[in-house]
Amino acid sequence: MTHRPIDLHRLIAAALIAATAPVAAADLSGSAEVVSDYRFRGLSLSDRQPVAEGSIELTTGPWFAGAEALSASRVRSPYRPTRIDAEVDVSAGWSRSFGLLTPTAGAIAYLHPGGGEPAIGELFASVAGALGPATLTVGGNYAIAQVAARGGNLYLFAHAAAGIPRTPLTVRATVGRERGALTGGAIGVGTTKLDYSVGVEARVLRIVTLGLEYIANDLPTVGPGRLQANRANGIVLRARVSF
Repeated sequence: MTHRPIDLHRLIAAALIAATAPVAAADLSGSAEVVSDYRFRGLSLSDRQPVAEGSIELTTGPWFAGAEALSASRVRSPYRPTRIDAEVDVSAGWSRSFGLLTPTAGAIAYLHPGGGEPAIGELFASVAGALGPATLTVGGNYAIAQVAARGGNLYLFAHAAAGIPRTPLTVRATVGRERGALTGGAIGVGTTKLDYSVGVEARVLRIVTLGLEYIANDLPTVGPGRLQANRANGIVLRARVSF
């Protein structure tokens, strides 16, 4: 069975229109962050180099739209030539709480303005549940077959976060399973990857958050030096200011 390429421009435009209307009661938030390594689902996309990130989000009722910019990111396939370029992620969707549960759904596009690679579009959905100081989220991202994701891609994940009472600390853990064109494995459809992370972050001075995270995956660390290094497990440090 064949898949028609996704029309990212039409998808993003429709999502942004829905997410920004009406804007009368909109709330704006954002953050700036520095990370020691830009990791995407267990793999380094910055050749294990530090990256600066900035994000902004607009919410109105259950609708949201946001954008995140990263100072450097190489192409997502380790088999393509090395190229460092800026990345902009644009997303929009819907989220609403029903008691202890919060479902979320929307679309996201990963863009490289400098032409590092074609845009990649994904649909995403998740459900978060709160229990005391802990939150558990399960969800998935699905990329329809397109130029940058031949054959499509499916990523399923579970994420847990729990604040430690009477401390500024939050413990986080994530596990994910990915199958398809974006796994960072062999070329072609059918590659499967598992990734996981565990970490802790501390809120300092109300708007500053410091974090430490161990990130790993099950892909073999063999092949060219760059490929081997970007698959290797490692620790990521981060510092974020929220506003």
